[in-house]
Amino acid sequence: MAKIGLLGHGVVGGGVAEILLKNAKLLQERVGQGLELTAICDLRDFSALPYADLFTKDAQALLTRPDIDIVVECMGGVEPARSFVLWAIEAGKHVVTSNKALVVAAGEEIIQKASERGVRFLYEASTGGGIPVIGPLRQNLAANRIDRIAGILNGTTNYILTRMRDGGASFAAALKEAQQKGYAEKDPSADVEGDDARRKICILCHVAFGSPLSDEKMFTEGITKLEKQDMLYAKELGRSVKLIALGERVADGFRASVAPAMLPGDHPLAGVSDVFNAVLVNGDMVGDVLFYGRGAGQLPTASAIVGDLIDIVLHPADRALASAQAPACLDALSGRMRLFSRVLRPLTPGAQQEVEGLFPGARLVTVEGEAFAGEFALISEEGVESELRARFARFDLPHGAIIRYISP
Repeated sequence: MAKIGLLGHGVVGGGVAEILLKNAKLLQERVGQGLELTAICDLRDFSALPYADLFTKDAQALLTRPDIDIVVECMGGVEPARSFVLWAIEAGKHVVTSNKALVVAAGEEIIQKASERGVRFLYEASTGGGIPVIGPLRQNLAANRIDRIAGILNGTTNYILTRMRDGGASFAAALKEAQQKGYAEKDPSADVEGDDARRKICILCHVAFGSPLSDEKMFTEGITKLEKQDMLYAKELGRSVKLIALGERVADGFRASVAPAMLPGDHPLAGVSDVFNAVLVNGDMVGDVLFYGRGAGQLPTASAIVGDLIDIVLHPADRALASAQAPACLDALSGRMRLFSRVLRPLTPGAQQEVEGLFPGARLVTVEGEAFAGEFALISEEGVESELRARFARFDLPHGAIIRYISP
């Protein structure tokens, strides 16, 4: 019998408790032993729950209980979660978390401590919610050199962009709708500014490339500058705009970034809509592999946590692959790219001359209709992304958001 201690009984923690209690018989049959929810630490009152006797407000009491084998951290944030996790590991307990902020901020410290104490630290739910990605990267795709990961890693922004494209909503209206449906927080900045996706791609790069758990050098741009006209141009071009988190191996290291991208209609990520997430992984032997599903939500995320619990029960010894020397994090804008932007002026000979002076190989796009009156769009020639963006900085004509234009 594996005994579980749970830190936090919020949305995700409550989901973990539900799965462990509701599917107890199923889990015992599949694992060969029971996974018993033994104690829950939360400062709030849950006396009305049928398992109220499991609750304590004393984290120390839970972490020091000798009968608890695995601690599940569902508190969120960096502190006191970091201190509690290190405390649990020092006490010889395995730890499972869904806390991406914790993994990015303190993951290397925690992994090192877990290795020293001979316990496991797993965090599958920190990147794709209910979508299994980390496990397959470490196990099923271990025969491959992973060269590239591209993903829609935030369901809130994907919902907003879907409503802007298919419903014709403005960014503000789509965001308000997402908040009303419970897809977006009251303060949505971590989602719409790209910070949530940045943390997730940081973790995936660490698993795939052996890179450091640091997101400080990663270029990050969210969706707040996008307008519904950008989506209309995308539809006219047979494309979709998505917030893409990208990690790619290059000769001297790796690049990682989060930015809006205009994808061709046949791109595997172009049709991922609503709150769904997807991760496209390219391995040198297997080629492209797509992982798709609900990237957030109570039970999908809790499902991934319980999957990690099962992994630990079946394999209590660390199964992590040995990592080579950590690759350098290179300038995220040093790759070659094409860029799209709306020019907020009519396409006059003077405007065309201005564009061609900075972007001599640009493709100019005009679309009929009132929504496109008094403006046109440009798609730059391919070039080093940082240099193309520098040209936009010198552009005298007013323009809209800069969007990566992904070639077929």
